[in-house]
Amino acid sequence: MYFEKDASLHDIQDEVVAVVGYGIQGKAFAANLRDSGVTVVVGNRDDDYRAAAVADGFDTRPIAEAVAAASTVLLLIPDEAHQEVYGTQIAPGLRAGDLFVLAHGFSLRYRRIALPQDIDVALLAPKMFGKPIRQRYTEGSGVLAFLDVVEDRTGRALRRTLGLAKAVGFTRYGVLPVSLATETELDLFQEQFLTPLLLDAFRTAFEVLVEAGCDPVPALLDMHASGEMAEMMVEAATTGLYEVIEEQGSPTCRFGVQKYLGTLLGPEVRDKGAQILAGIRNGDFVAELSREAQAGYPSLADYEAAYKAAAMTRTHDAYRAILGRP
Repeated sequence: MYFEKDASLHDIQDEVVAVVGYGIQGKAFAANLRDSGVTVVVGNRDDDYRAAAVADGFDTRPIAEAVAAASTVLLLIPDEAHQEVYGTQIAPGLRAGDLFVLAHGFSLRYRRIALPQDIDVALLAPKMFGKPIRQRYTEGSGVLAFLDVVEDRTGRALRRTLGLAKAVGFTRYGVLPVSLATETELDLFQEQFLTPLLLDAFRTAFEVLVEAGCDPVPALLDMHASGEMAEMMVEAATTGLYEVIEEQGSPTCRFGVQKYLGTLLGPEVRDKGAQILAGIRNGDFVAELSREAQAGYPSLADYEAAYKAAAMTRTHDAYRAILGRP
């Protein structure tokens, strides 16, 4: 891994960094870079995010103008916008020797954008969403990030990317070399397998309890809404999944966990995981995503309607009302 001692801000001291997209990650990247003394220009279309960048005091321009003014370009807009924005507003402004950095490998892994042959290209993928990236930086720490040098035309691509990682605060925690293809597959697999699995587990536990006569609000709190489970998972990130049970759980807790561990998920779940990973790797998922996008994402509207009508969601709304929170 790369840490603070392995990176230097001197490697980017003469760079102008264009942060393309002032959304969830762009806001955090831009603020951290500026606080580290890096010259930042924000590129964003004319919307509320652009207004927020202006209000936050950034030199804010249309994307094409920001790219033209920069020697390093950080692409931080959603994957589905990459192809159109890159082709029309970024590619024309890239010059020989520029550094082009993505925070997710999706568009390169699935060849949705074609890069020129005379620029440096790198992946710098934080393993955390925007708010903690900023919060931990201001607290003097950072978050984990993956790094991959895809093209090194200047001979300085790694040093430049590590300089960016240091400026954003990633080297305070650690930056792990991971290939762009692996980063993409891991990210998509987590979204498509592990996250639905966890959501279904919480929903099933809640429904079992309520159907057995438990009051929905305490059931919701004990399953996840109290934050206890979330705190255990945060602790497990450093201690270990099994170890946190040993450290935090009573003998009654540990006995209950081990009694049913390994018995609740059948082989069909593992088989489904393998199928999902295969679809990510062979491009089936991307083809399906493209069809969904062309149709205007109808399944997302169906999903939103379903979860808003779910008993667990309604119970959480009721609990927030008890607390006087919107």
